[in-house]
Amino acid sequence: MQLPSEAVAATTRIDVVRITAGPERHGDPMTGPVVGHWEGPAVAEVLAAVRKIPAADITLCGFAPGWGLRAYADPAGPPLYEAAFCYGCDMAWLWGPRVPERLHRQTFASDSPYALFLRMRMRASGPSSCGHGHDAEMINSIPPVVPAGRMRALPQPEFELPGGLLLLRPWAAHDVPALVESCLDPDIRHWNRPALLGPAEAEERIARWHARWQDEEAAIWAVAPATGGPAVGLIGIGDLDLAGGSGEILYWLLPAGRGRGAMVAATERVSRWAFEDLGLHRIRITHSVANPASCAIATKAGFPLEGTMRGALLHADGWHDEHLHARLRTDAPV
Repeated sequence: MQLPSEAVAATTRIDVVRITAGPERHGDPMTGPVVGHWEGPAVAEVLAAVRKIPAADITLCGFAPGWGLRAYADPAGPPLYEAAFCYGCDMAWLWGPRVPERLHRQTFASDSPYALFLRMRMRASGPSSCGHGHDAEMINSIPPVVPAGRMRALPQPEFELPGGLLLLRPWAAHDVPALVESCLDPDIRHWNRPALLGPAEAEERIARWHARWQDEEAAIWAVAPATGGPAVGLIGIGDLDLAGGSGEILYWLLPAGRGRGAMVAATERVSRWAFEDLGLHRIRITHSVANPASCAIATKAGFPLEGTMRGALLHADGWHDEHLHARLRTDAPV
C-alpha cells in the first residue's frame, strides 16, 4: 500500500480505532472507540508492514472495515491521516490533510502476511467481535525474526569475492550504461524479464534500490571489477519479510562476468551476510526448470532443491514450471 511519505515520517503515535459505522462521506472521522495506541518502535514496525501490503482485486462486500488507524505527529493536535481497512472486500480508505487524492482509495491483499500481521496487531489492541481473542497471545509469543529498523541501521557493505578480481558493492551512477545493457541482453531478458530502460530510467532504478535498503524492502549489490569500472552483474535479496525472517535471492550476469563462478561465490557471500548480520532464518531461490545454469548456481551455493512449482511464472514463450531452492540459517556451512 502507498502511504503519504511526509506524514509517515512525522508520525509519532498511532491510535487503533474499532470502527462501529462507516463515515457518511469520505473525509469524515471514523466512528468508534479508540481501543489502543502505538508509540516508538511499534509505529515504525506497523507502518513498514502497511507499506509492504500488496494490491489486490476488489470483492464488493459493502463498507464494514471493522478496524482503522489514526496517526498523529502530536497526540494533542489533529490527526495527520486516518486509514480504514475492509478485510471483506480488500479495500482501504485513507484521508486527512496530508493525504493526496490519488491515495484516498486503494486495494490491499487481505490474506498477505503483512495484512494479516496488521490485523492481528489491531485486534491485540482491544476487544474484537470477530471471535479471535487468542490473537493478542499469538502476537506476544511470536516476535519479529528481524526487528524493524535493524537493516536501515546497517551500512550496505562491500564484499571482495574469492580470487580478488570481483567485488560486491552498492550500485552507483557510473553503472547506468551496464544496467541499460542488461535489459538488452537476450539471456537476461529471457530469464529475468526486465523492462527496457533508458539512461534516465536506469538512474532512477539505481536510486530506488538505495531507497529500498532504507525502507528495508530489498538489498541489491552490483557485481563489479575489484580494480574499478562499471558493474558486470547484479545480486540481491528481494521480497524481504523481516518479521517472518525470509527473502529471495535474485541475480544476473552480463557476458563480461560469466564463466568465472562469480555468481556462486556472490550467492554464498550475500547469504552469509543475510543470516549472520541481518538475521534472516530462510532464503529461497526460484528459477525456471528450463534454466539449468541457475539450478547449478543454487545447488553449488548450498541451496538444495525443495520442489517444483507448476506453471509459476509467465515468460515470453509461455508459462514455466519453477524450481524452488532454499537454505536455512541452521543448515551446515557449504
